[in-house]
Amino acid sequence: MVVGFVPPAAWASSGGPGFTGLSGVLAAVCVLLVFAVLWLGMQLRRQRDHAEQLAAQARSESAQVQQRLEGALLERSQLEQQLREQAEAFERLANEDDLSGLPNRRAFDDALARDMAVARRGARPLSLVVLSIDHLKQINGQWSRAVGDLVLCEVGDLLRRSLRASDMPARLGNKEFAVLLTDTALADAEIACQRLQRLFGQYAEWGGHKEGDIKVSFSAGVVQLGEDDQAPVLFYQRAKNALAQAKQEGRARTCAG
Repeated sequence: MVVGFVPPAAWASSGGPGFTGLSGVLAAVCVLLVFAVLWLGMQLRRQRDHAEQLAAQARSESAQVQQRLEGALLERSQLEQQLREQAEAFERLANEDDLSGLPNRRAFDDALARDMAVARRGARPLSLVVLSIDHLKQINGQWSRAVGDLVLCEVGDLLRRSLRASDMPARLGNKEFAVLLTDTALADAEIACQRLQRLFGQYAEWGGHKEGDIKVSFSAGVVQLGEDDQAPVLFYQRAKNALAQAKQEGRARTCAG
């Protein structure tokens, strides 16, 4: 079979694959490419939107976790503060006289042992005053127990205001008080007791009553730490003995032991 040459014009006119068919194919390809690009764009936007939603959700959850954590830390801090305040309150109750607000017998015993040890190590003087309110029973009987309690509160306040910051007043019992005078020799301790006696006499409104209705005084025994005072109880007992002497001699006075 012989194949002859066919001119391009004849080829086109015969319906063969010419430029028109090629253009259609190219157009179809372009359309497909456009749809593909659009589809990819939509997919990318969806993925981006999804990623942004996930990021926003993660930020929201992170903020919630942070808020819960901060809330938990705040609650913990508040609880710790409450526990500290309760511990301090319990400590005060354990070491503070609930009527006068002064240190109680337990706190006094601890301070006495501590101050004796410090005084011995430093070869420094230490004096102890044990005092008792005179005729408190008569005040309670004549004016009521409430008035007597108020007198005890006023005694505590007077001791706090008239002593040095380094001194320690304490209420040991019903009408018994004590004062630890650090770095104080016996002669100076006696002077301090005399000053307290004057302050008691000058106080005008005992028990909340008008001036002169109630007279309050105290008897006191004062001692200085010595070599024979090897135990706090012995030191305290010497002051108690001096107090007993002051009562025997007529009260409203201080005796040194």
